[in-house]
Amino acid sequence: MAPPTFSVSEVRVASTCPRVSYFDAEASRRKGLKTRAMTRLWKSGEADTACGSLFHNAVEAFNRRALDAAEVRAAITGEPASRTIEQGLRAFLNTNCVNLDSLSRKPASQQQAFIRAVEIYMRELADIVADARARGRAPDEIIDHLFGDRRRRIDVTFQVGPKGEPVRVTGTLDYVFYDWRTSHHRVIDYKLTPAAEPSNDLFQVALYALMHNVQHRTTPDVAVLYLHPERKMVELCWDEVHGQRHKLFDLLASLAGWVNYNEKTGEGLKPPGEPSCCPRCKWDRDGQCRARLGPKHEGVRLRHWTDAGQAGSGGLPLAEPGIGVCEPSGPSRPWSNEVPGESEEVDSPDAIAGLRIGTSESGNLSVELPLAALPTHVAVVGAAGGGKTWLAKVLAEEAIRQRIPVLAIDPQGDLVQFLRPGPEPPGLAGPFRSMRRAFLDRVEPRVWTPGTSHGRRLCLDPIRLPGRDDLARIDDPARRQEEWRELLGAAAAGLAGLADVGGEVDSQQAFLLQVLDRLASRTDRRDVSLETIAAAAADPTIVDMNDPDRLIRKADRTRLARKLEALRVGPAAALFAGGERLDLDAMCRADDGGRIPLNVIYLNALVDDGWKQFFTAALAAEVYRWMITTEAEDPGRPRLLFYLDEARDFIPAGTAKPAAKLPLIRLFAQGRKYGVACLICTQSPRSVDYNAFGNCSTKLIGRLESQQDVERVAQWFATEGSVPPWVAARKGAPAGSFVGRWPGMPPPLEGRSFRGRPLFSLHEGAWPPDRVEREVREAAGGRKPA
Repeated sequence: MAPPTFSVSEVRVASTCPRVSYFDAEASRRKGLKTRAMTRLWKSGEADTACGSLFHNAVEAFNRRALDAAEVRAAITGEPASRTIEQGLRAFLNTNCVNLDSLSRKPASQQQAFIRAVEIYMRELADIVADARARGRAPDEIIDHLFGDRRRRIDVTFQVGPKGEPVRVTGTLDYVFYDWRTSHHRVIDYKLTPAAEPSNDLFQVALYALMHNVQHRTTPDVAVLYLHPERKMVELCWDEVHGQRHKLFDLLASLAGWVNYNEKTGEGLKPPGEPSCCPRCKWDRDGQCRARLGPKHEGVRLRHWTDAGQAGSGGLPLAEPGIGVCEPSGPSRPWSNEVPGESEEVDSPDAIAGLRIGTSESGNLSVELPLAALPTHVAVVGAAGGGKTWLAKVLAEEAIRQRIPVLAIDPQGDLVQFLRPGPEPPGLAGPFRSMRRAFLDRVEPRVWTPGTSHGRRLCLDPIRLPGRDDLARIDDPARRQEEWRELLGAAAAGLAGLADVGGEVDSQQAFLLQVLDRLASRTDRRDVSLETIAAAAADPTIVDMNDPDRLIRKADRTRLARKLEALRVGPAAALFAGGERLDLDAMCRADDGGRIPLNVIYLNALVDDGWKQFFTAALAAEVYRWMITTEAEDPGRPRLLFYLDEARDFIPAGTAKPAAKLPLIRLFAQGRKYGVACLICTQSPRSVDYNAFGNCSTKLIGRLESQQDVERVAQWFATEGSVPPWVAARKGAPAGSFVGRWPGMPPPLEGRSFRGRPLFSLHEGAWPPDRVEREVREAAGGRKPA
């Protein structure tokens, strides 16, 4: 029996919307067509082209004739300047390859666009020729490499089904040549439509490259060259193409099942839909798509190659070139005789090296954040109810799975739910089941409650002060002194802010800095009680400060000392008495050996916003002290994920300076070089200080509520280059939908919306203090079973 056969264009359609592939196949069977019909998926803006058919015909004619054309040889052997070569090549095409009668009948705007597209195309070709000339390549070699490679027709059968079933794919490349600049063959697909979906276009040309590799044993890089309305080139090297091949194999296996689905009986692989295609899709008229196949999100995508690759098997499908039937032999796997399906397990979730945070909306791309991107800091932005906390929780769970301790600040009660596992979703895919089990076996959730006993009580007394020898790993003495003063200054600023006596705050901070300096310099006094600080403020001679009046007026000093003493014995005393002291070393060390701490600092039991700010400032200062005074066990890995939920309360935009703002911004600015990854979450990007987001190289953007939010997000990207075209579409996006950008992001994910993976912990409404207390008490005997 012959294998199912598809053209590359049909595979491209399936990658965009599987239901279109099904409807085309079903209609072709019903009508008895010998050749399967294919629906062209037009997107907004694609109708404004540069005479696409006319251009393609002209370029095809040029490539056929150029090998033997004297004019082309003269252009290549003449003046080596790129622009001169371009003029000669373009003159030959205009004279011999363009249907001038057809062009003359086009509107003037399309004629101009056609001319511009030809200029861009020929300029690219001339640049390649000029480079080859500069490298000393002979003209005959250049002409042969550019125009003599006739291996454009490709026909490959891949064994990709769940049990090695074959799928055949055929197609014709736009252009393939050897590029001396990279020492690789190069497959180029040129487009005369806007670069609206470069990831989809790259997907198609990557398929061409994989097929060319199988059939001709080349290792081609790929590129899509957009010629209209402006030049844009998007590229992938061969290693990137080859590294993503499992996703293509999953799509081919799925496509073979989708086209044979039986909508009457429900037998076979039901295709899901892609809502963004619906407005221009003929199969969605009068709601027939939903009526026949149900809601667009319903459907199945095979993932056995992606899941197996993430499990570290290394086995990938066999493929044979040529027309005909492949021998249906399954792929070789050292650990299994069969390819794992959706319901099976993978052996090692640790083999998934990155942070698996979600899946593309179309379901054919796994979204993984590389571990190296985490210390560049992450911002998750989205309107209320848009799924931002869900996605941020996924990142925290992934950090635990990667054995990275987490320290999360929970102002409202949304994060304390890490205490309990969430219910396992019905039909959870095998890899996610394995990951879930690994997370639950590994995590050690803790809920800390500063100033109260609802959870594990935290205390700020004694205050830990750094000694100079704590900074011994900083070689430069001047830099060491600066860091030491920074740490003391942060503590002084926090105390002055909490005292809140009015008057000259700068003078109060300078005075307290001198007090702490003297206390920290005593070799026997690194941990200093608030009582000692208050006493020294009242009587500076205790710390050998004989002229305090030069820093602060006596009346202000007296008020400051009195307020510090009141903090120790008054309503705020709860922050400084009872419980465990704030200690990052202890927070990053598991109570149960082999587990990874997930620390949640629950602030909602504190009744005073000033106390919340002060504690958060003290926490940020302690993280800073810890990261610069301790050595990383593995310098190549993140040491800690610091997670701040609803950042606008602590890092507000504008001139407001709550106590936590400057310590947090400093942590964001310095954390990455010490391996401390920061994660912030907010529903209002306009309300958060730009300095925080400016230090986040990874941005995950959900639904935005207003045009002002869109403009603010655009400003963040503008500082790094051009604003991504997808930013504007984030306004009013569906709940749970995100688009991201991070260092080293694979091009197929550029602009691609995705949804977060299933959560392994409980996710429900915020817990009040009494619920927290009850849950902590119930969990004290051990984490509840899933």
